[in-house]
Amino acid sequence: MAAKQPSKKSAEPLATYVAKRNFDKTPEPSGAKTKAKGTAKRPGFVIQMHRATRMHWDFRLEADGVLKSWAVPKGPSLDPADKRLAMHVEDHPFDYRTFEGVIPKGNYGAGEVIVWDRGTYRLLEGSDVTQQIAKGSLKFELFGKKLHGGFALVHIKGRDGEENAWLLIKERDDAVDTDWRLEDHAESVKSGRTVAEIARDPRAPHWQSNRPESAAKPARPVARKVAPLPKVTQPMLATAVDEPFDDPKWLFELKWDGYRALARIERDGTVTLTSRNGKDFAGKFPELADMADAFSERPLIIDGEIVVLDSKGRPSFGALQERLDRFGRADPGKRPVTFVAFDLLYGNGRDLRKDPLEERKAALEAIVTGRGSVMFSKHVVGDGRQLFELARERGLEGVIAKRRASQYQERRTRDWLKIKTHLRQECVVGGWTEGRNSRKHFGALLLGVYEKGKLVYVGSAGTGFDERKLTAIAAKMKSLARATSAFVVSPKTDTPAHWLKPQLVAEVSFTEWTRDGLMRHPVFVALREDKAAREIGRDRPLRTDEAK
Repeated sequence: MAAKQPSKKSAEPLATYVAKRNFDKTPEPSGAKTKAKGTAKRPGFVIQMHRATRMHWDFRLEADGVLKSWAVPKGPSLDPADKRLAMHVEDHPFDYRTFEGVIPKGNYGAGEVIVWDRGTYRLLEGSDVTQQIAKGSLKFELFGKKLHGGFALVHIKGRDGEENAWLLIKERDDAVDTDWRLEDHAESVKSGRTVAEIARDPRAPHWQSNRPESAAKPARPVARKVAPLPKVTQPMLATAVDEPFDDPKWLFELKWDGYRALARIERDGTVTLTSRNGKDFAGKFPELADMADAFSERPLIIDGEIVVLDSKGRPSFGALQERLDRFGRADPGKRPVTFVAFDLLYGNGRDLRKDPLEERKAALEAIVTGRGSVMFSKHVVGDGRQLFELARERGLEGVIAKRRASQYQERRTRDWLKIKTHLRQECVVGGWTEGRNSRKHFGALLLGVYEKGKLVYVGSAGTGFDERKLTAIAAKMKSLARATSAFVVSPKTDTPAHWLKPQLVAEVSFTEWTRDGLMRHPVFVALREDKAAREIGRDRPLRTDEAK
């Protein structure tokens, strides 16, 4: 039976809304229902989180029997310093306030919708919402489940003379909270579900809020073949590029500074953690043994990063190294690690590697329970430069750009790109020099990278060590001593050099590459236990426009 079309009389204030929709194809309310007069002391508001072409928040105030509406791309804030762009859009029907579901593809605004917040409001200036909108200034107080206090909507002149541009600004009052973060409040106040969970619900497109319970038909279980867990031995790797960029076809994540690991969770909850060079991490980080509880289903294969987070939530590779006593033995007295999950390779009984990345991430987010030492790696769509600047300001390693439609490949690919905020290079330790004066153990590490199968010298690192690191590294180098140099051309040194089998991998920071291919001012950061020496080459970023 076709959806009921609104009468001419009811459609008049909603003419634009109705003209954009075919109610035979979309589950959105047609606008036939209006609010009865005198049913509440205060008018209502609703904010709907809406993932269409881009994620945004639809802010709606009840007035004159309809919902006056604005689309807010970055969502509301409780910080008065944040002036959020809000685009004034067509009025929506009163019964849209409870709409939660999926607008099917091919329809206007196609995508998932949840009721992110709702409640009542009162005007702080004037007595008529429509008149205040006409004046270009609307001040009101919200009484919601998430948002409280005074807000203002102020009409501005947008780009290219855009007439519908407004700003949504938090008023200065007791409800101000500069530490409040939108991303910490992703769930619906109606159902408790997230946008990702709505996306995975096969019944979500059928809006049920105005139907009796008896009218809802339960979904018929569908028998399906459960695929066996595939063998994944190599993670997908990113190609280095020189500059950040904006592009709606790409999503952008923070680059987590830790140990890359593939997590395999069996049906019985057994966890296997494998590094990119095949080493077992499960024994080194025992608190991750119960990470199966962090997900609502199993079996699973998840790609992620093992990190130690500081007091501000930033990954610290130095703290991760300190977590391993003598660079290899787990020390339970140190700070615990967190597994940052950013890709789902197997889940819901399926091998997902051929699915688009964005769908894999949505499926992953939907099964993270919030329990245990696991967190989901969030992302932004399109705005790579802004995230890169945020990473630089907070002293983070950089960002990873990922093509939204990309499949998972067990190799280095240009579908994933890495942009670092500062120069770092992984190097093979080919030897060491004797120290001067009171320096114990060694003076500097002699470093190289592989080029055309040969170990090429790229510099020496004599800073970045404390006494503990000097002692631990010297102990590791003792068993690797050899009589001759592994470098294709041995470097000249100021103090006697001692040669090593090229097995240790060190990460160093430096200022620039010199003309003769050496690192200027290299500083030791840490030894890398998750990477094989033979795979270490010079990290030469490509031009971003060429790599894309």
